[in-house]
Amino acid sequence: MKGWKKMLARLRNKLSPLSAVVWTQFLSAFSDNLNFFLIVGLVKREGASDPDGTVTYIQMAFLIAYVVLAPVVGAFADKNSKTHVLLTGNLLKATGILLLLLGVPPAFCYFFVGIGAVVYSPGKYGILTELTRSEGELLRANAQVEGSTILAILLGTVAGGFLAAHSDLPAILTCLFIYLLSLAMTFLVPVRAGNPRIRYGQAAGQFFSDVGKLFANRRSRFSLIGTGAFWLTASVLRIALIAWLPLNLGIENTDQQSMIIGVTALGVVGSAFLTPKFVPEGKLYRSFFYGIAMVGAVMAANFTHEVWATVVLLFLTGVMGGIFLIPLNTMLQEEGKTAIGPGRTIAVQNFIENSLTVVGLFLYLTLRKMDVPVNDSVIGIGVILTLFFVYLATQIRAVRRSYSPAHINEVAASGQVSHAKK
Repeated sequence: MKGWKKMLARLRNKLSPLSAVVWTQFLSAFSDNLNFFLIVGLVKREGASDPDGTVTYIQMAFLIAYVVLAPVVGAFADKNSKTHVLLTGNLLKATGILLLLLGVPPAFCYFFVGIGAVVYSPGKYGILTELTRSEGELLRANAQVEGSTILAILLGTVAGGFLAAHSDLPAILTCLFIYLLSLAMTFLVPVRAGNPRIRYGQAAGQFFSDVGKLFANRRSRFSLIGTGAFWLTASVLRIALIAWLPLNLGIENTDQQSMIIGVTALGVVGSAFLTPKFVPEGKLYRSFFYGIAMVGAVMAANFTHEVWATVVLLFLTGVMGGIFLIPLNTMLQEEGKTAIGPGRTIAVQNFIENSLTVVGLFLYLTLRKMDVPVNDSVIGIGVILTLFFVYLATQIRAVRRSYSPAHINEVAASGQVSHAKK
């Protein structure tokens, strides 16, 4: 026991609190994506009549956990120490993998992993506002977390594709071990008390009021719609590419597919270093223009039939998407921290993003059942993404104005008048 405590003390001296958060998130996200491709391999080896459709339903089972539990998990994250929230999330994910080891159907296991993920997420982002003191620090912290997360997605995707193509048991055991390692790293994150006065029933009743508050704020509304559009596209594309790659490029091996899909993740890793330079503090709204470039890259990739061109366009999609996503996350966390609390803000964000993603996956499934070619399905998702950006284009001027010194002074003055009247 004493040796364990000494080792923890040494690690705490070497790792900053933020670095500990980055590492535990990296390991957890790595295992999440290893798990996804493990399940893809399981489904294909079981000889399902429509493996792509089955994988889509399993992905939806994961996302539904976010939608159903959103009214409660934000309150859970704000009521308890964010460190304990991360610990609980990893325990639930590890339980899902144990169930897979015991022969429980993959869809149910992945739903359980989804429960762990929905608990984990508000703790992961909520703790960043506790460990930073300014917008610039928060932007850099988000870049580190997003960069490490996407690197984990890349490596987990490649490792999952490789292991899934060969054997199930080593993949399951590797997945379980990494979740437990992430859980152990959580002990290096400082424990800061939550708000014990929060009541779950009351907080759940306030959830849709929280949604209304964030949508009433022009910056948080802009961020919620933008990040929702991003994740809708990313989730549907990940599923669609599994069917698209054999059709257009003749690539059928799971490990090769995972490596090509992972190129997008590599692009987002690069964006983590570029974002603070391209979208500076105080001008987070500029990320919108990189989102437009992301839409263009997605649409162009659908018309390629060369591996090198597909790889380049998917990489650009990742770079532009990351520069679009990271500042929007920062914008939302800043606005939500003072409006409703960090945990509840991330719960609302998860609810919006995953509701949109479930709708997107349902539309994709519907198009498949109507025998619409996969290429046309991807174009359809691109059109939906374009519509989101048309709406954001109508909001960009107001969001830009909200960052102007004149507007900030105006809001501060109105707040002082309101306080004086009270």
